Amino acid sequence: MTNKDVATPVRVALITGGTTGIGGATTRELAARGYHLLVTALADPNNIQKEIRDGGGTISFVKSDFAHAERTAKEIVDAAISLYGRLDLLVNCAGTISHKNLDEVTSADWDRIFAINLKAPFFMMQQAFPYLKKTQGNIINVSSTNALRPARKNHLYDSLKAALNNLTKGFALEYREAGVRVNAIMPSGVRTPLVDQWLREYLGREPNAADFENPAIAEPIQIAKVIASLASEEMAWINGAELPVDGGYGLG
Repeated sequence: MTNKDVATPVRVALITGGTTGIGGATTRELAARGYHLLVTALADPNNIQKEIRDGGGTISFVKSDFAHAERTAKEIVDAAISLYGRLDLLVNCAGTISHKNLDEVTSADWDRIFAINLKAPFFMMQQAFPYLKKTQGNIINVSSTNALRPARKNHLYDSLKAALNNLTKGFALEYREAGVRVNAIMPSGVRTPLVDQWLREYLGREPNAADFENPAIAEPIQIAKVIASLASEEMAWINGAELPVDGGYGLG
């Protein structure tokens, strides 16, 4: 038997927050590259499942709420293995924001954003590891340049993105000998529903086209292409990285 006679297995990706924004763009990009997909989110408002299937792709959707991060992570990973039998890539993209004055922040605010932005990636990585070890797969955490440069009224989000970067490096160290890569990407401004929400709170009104006429604001597909490329074998020597994906606009 020659190598040509051995079928290459289809790669499987699991994307949290995979129906809109950066996650939705990543779902589309990975589908175009031949991945079978399991995406999770609170909802699928634009019916990305139908879009991918109509284009000939394979996708499943699991409604998820990371308020109970440990239990939810296990359910999601179990679903991926039940559906596809393997896992090659985990993209932790689900996230939320908290835009408040310091004196307005409550314990409930901390509990909500901590569960979604930090505990969820931790338990998703923990649950996915045994399967990623088998495929020599990798993990990509969607962080933010706010981990390096905090913004006003953004204290919870910014501090937890910094923690996610450190968690990424810790997992990369722990999983290195098992052949599982773990990296973080750090976008800056990206035109997503989450940024729309942040702008509404920041501006006190609905954002308009002029608010996005800024060359430093990326489109989701620009970030998705970085994720897909970083997951490829060509990037096999990048591990434990905190990669800015901001077009260089963070330089000033």
